[in-house]
Amino acid sequence: MTAERAPFRLNFWMTVCAIPALMLLVGLGVWQLQRLEWKEAIIAERAERRAAVPIALAEVADENWKDLEHRRVTLRGRFLHDREMLVWNKVRHGQTGFDLITPLRLENGGTVLVQRGWVPRAWPTGVVDRRRPGGDVALAGVLRDGGKATPWVPDNNPAKDEWFFADVVAMSKAANITDAKPYFVRITPDAAEKGYPKGPHGSYKIQNKHLEYAVTWFGLALTLVIVYVAYHLRRR
Repeated sequence: MTAERAPFRLNFWMTVCAIPALMLLVGLGVWQLQRLEWKEAIIAERAERRAAVPIALAEVADENWKDLEHRRVTLRGRFLHDREMLVWNKVRHGQTGFDLITPLRLENGGTVLVQRGWVPRAWPTGVVDRRRPGGDVALAGVLRDGGKATPWVPDNNPAKDEWFFADVVAMSKAANITDAKPYFVRITPDAAEKGYPKGPHGSYKIQNKHLEYAVTWFGLALTLVIVYVAYHLRRR
């Protein structure tokens, strides 16, 4: 004689909690897939621009320069080392330091802020080998905009010369530059040369982990379904 099975009934409170949780987890997974598509488009666009033939900085119009952001450019001028600025809390190979930004007086007029690379915390004291080329220099770099990388980055304090992110307008004003370009140029120092600055550090690369995040959210949704079904089968 076989035991009679109890009728299959859903647990009311468990169902009430499980359905919104499942909808949230699936929604987060779909959102991460949308973010993945968005991030891949950005990476592809930047790669295409960086692969293009470098253009002279003189060809970049101040009004629509953002259409050329991440393009490689060539420029020539003279560094104003007495007005250099340091962006704090930049890490290179596990060592904390600064990003060095120095104004460059362009030979064809105007001034542009140049992000020369990474320097250690000892840079301000002068106890490290510092590369400060004099006279006219020819450079190659990438057009970039400033701004906070994340909302958790502290605000700049120009009065104390404390910079936590590149702000072209505020930095130009602090350096008493009246003919500054509305962008800065990031260059890559020669790794073969001794001394500092060095660069670039790893944070310049765009991370794309949205697929991993999507798999995580969908995995949690599947786990919730399995637990929900298993609970009711065992209860029956």
